[in-house]
Amino acid sequence: MPVSFKILLYLVLASIPAGIAYAQTPVTVDILPETRLSLKESRHYFLADVIDSRKEKGKSLGRIVYLTKSQPFSLRQNLENAAFDFWSYSLTEREENQIPLVARIKVFSINETREAPGKIKGESLIYVEFVWYRAREELVLTSYRAKGNYTRPESSPMYEEFLRKMLGDAMIYFDKWLALNNGKNPALVRGVRLVIDDDHYESKADTVFYHPGRPLQYGDFRAEPKTGRYAAMVFTSISYEGNSRVENNLLEVVVKLKVYVVKSMSWIQPESKNPRVLKHEQTHFDIAKISAERFKNQLKRLQLTVGDHDSQIQYQFLESYREMNHLQKAYDRETRHGLNPEEQLKWEEMVKNELNGRQTIKIAD
Repeated sequence: MPVSFKILLYLVLASIPAGIAYAQTPVTVDILPETRLSLKESRHYFLADVIDSRKEKGKSLGRIVYLTKSQPFSLRQNLENAAFDFWSYSLTEREENQIPLVARIKVFSINETREAPGKIKGESLIYVEFVWYRAREELVLTSYRAKGNYTRPESSPMYEEFLRKMLGDAMIYFDKWLALNNGKNPALVRGVRLVIDDDHYESKADTVFYHPGRPLQYGDFRAEPKTGRYAAMVFTSISYEGNSRVENNLLEVVVKLKVYVVKSMSWIQPESKNPRVLKHEQTHFDIAKISAERFKNQLKRLQLTVGDHDSQIQYQFLESYREMNHLQKAYDRETRHGLNPEEQLKWEEMVKNELNGRQTIKIAD
């Protein structure tokens, strides 16, 4: 019985046609770089990695017509390695401040059919995403898709040439995209540069912007006085406006600081119009200016990030705004709203020193 089984198995194997066995062997090729691609922006990037994210990863490329039959078509090495070697051949050596480019290949194939005797019809497909992992955040800078249809004589296969053109066109596309976007596109910025604009603003009909040469005046208190034990109340505050622009691949974040008094919300009792009361309210205005300066100094210490700079600035502003309210309440509490002359003079001196950069106001929590 064992002998009969061996003979039968031999006869079955011997009866398989040689052509069918050969058809299961893939036709393999190399993608060897022959000439350097014309990449004018290559000094700005280097190829960090190639990722094969196709459904059929590895060496497979599709099916071609070879020796009159449809054959599996593949590379001698994995597509990741082949594409990396091909592209790197045309790129400059890695330098500082270059973009570490990752090419993610999603589609890369050639498929052929026999349209007529001696005539082959083919279709090539490629889809590549060019990715930058900036601060661990994935940014798809751009993507390249192309579909090619061709016919060729059955006797003249040109697979290596097709593959080189597919990969070459993809990298040339990225290089041209970079030429159009470099220095302009926020996706390409390498870091953040903080620009603080605290230029003095001209006072408006209802707003007095802080200026050392323009102290508060009685006319700045326009609201109807409120009855009670207070002589005056000034509505002073701080705010900022932020915008950004791309300059030389840096995101310039411009922060405009404003320190101001709203006239229509500030009031003074007619009988309280005297230098002592006005000086007390002016010191409130000065404290707001100090809070703005502290906010500015905190911003300069921040390591602003491209993706999160807005929330970083907003958080610091809220902290500075809370601190300003804390200082204003402490000032009124310790001076008894200006009725304690000694404490009033003490605060005025502390405020003057800090405005001149010589001392920091410290109060108990």
